[in-house]
Amino acid sequence: MFPNSPNARLLLLVVTSSYDEIGNKKYVVESKKEVIGSVSSLTTNQYKSSLEIGKNVEFKVSIQSILFDGSKYVSINGETFLIERTYQNGQFIELYLSKSDVEVSLNEECST
Repeated sequence: MFPNSPNARLLLLVVTSSYDEIGNKKYVVESKKEVIGSVSSLTTNQYKSSLEIGKNVEFKVSIQSILFDGSKYVSINGETFLIERTYQNGQFIELYLSKSDVEVSLNEECST
């Protein structure tokens, strides 16, 4: 089914920003969806291309296309990553991820 064996559980996150009562910006998880995928490293050309456009893409994850909901963030092993770009590859979609400085609390109740 997968081009490589699935080796990661990840949460697709829909995140919005809001402000607390004293004006600090906070990020709220509106929805999350657990999916499995296949993590792989970038090729040399993909890495160089990401640096040329000013993105620090660290790795990519392939998931089934029908599972992708347009999320902009992914959580893997408690770390939050930004989806820099996507690439449709047949029945799979490749998510190119970079480390995000956005901190979200996954313990809060949210709609799924």
